[in-house]
Amino acid sequence: MRVIGHRGTPIHPTYPENTVAAVRTALRAGADGVEVDVRATEDDALVLSHDGDLGRVLGTGGGTGPVIAGTPLAELRSVDLPGGTGVPTLTEVLDLAAVTGAYVVTEVKPEAGGPDARRTARLLVALLEDRRRRRPGADRVTTTSFDLATAASLARCGTVSGALIVAPEVDPDRAALRARAHGLTDVHLHVTHVRDDPSVVDRVHALGLLVAVGIVDDPDEAEGMAALGVDLLCTDDPVGLGFARAGSTSADAAVVAG
Repeated sequence: MRVIGHRGTPIHPTYPENTVAAVRTALRAGADGVEVDVRATEDDALVLSHDGDLGRVLGTGGGTGPVIAGTPLAELRSVDLPGGTGVPTLTEVLDLAAVTGAYVVTEVKPEAGGPDARRTARLLVALLEDRRRRRPGADRVTTTSFDLATAASLARCGTVSGALIVAPEVDPDRAALRARAHGLTDVHLHVTHVRDDPSVVDRVHALGLLVAVGIVDDPDEAEGMAALGVDLLCTDDPVGLGFARAGSTSADAAVVAG
């Protein structure tokens, strides 16, 4: 089972989510890879940001920061995020992961799809195709989206797989059937899907699809997911989970997290 740091290391006390520092921390802790949120800037650069603007990450509140889709890359790069970090491009994160062969799960935002998601997906396809030509075999990328149309547009463009993310209120079996019909290879289930019905993992596997589950931070639950045959686990605490997998103490984990 591969363990993936959700947005890098979102609970890190210093580094914000979706930054190079958060990604590096997750990988140093032994995570097999990271999940990052991808948005397009005004001038068609791909950067990392979960929200449509930077207000929440800056600590000023959602809706108060620069809007990603309406701001050029150079202006976003001039914004100082907490911990001495900045807004990274997707290329920076892919280059960092490629050094060790780590996995990168790219989630196209916004979740609801629409014009911004379609534009971001087109740019992501172009970027991955270009990287594949220039650096064959360097990247391990899974493309994902909550929106089926967006996810389907990315099918077979990732170097590893293409996935549909299933919201907690959506029936996972029906979502898996739709994913397979649209050429996708994975479904990313909410942890409540598996808690409520552990046999869903086997049913999705029977369709020929891989199963990811998130968000799981508890080491015992992570072991249980592995026992069920989950292929990929997404966690908000790759440092703590990584040390638990290695048999280290929480005190040791705190040293690395700091």
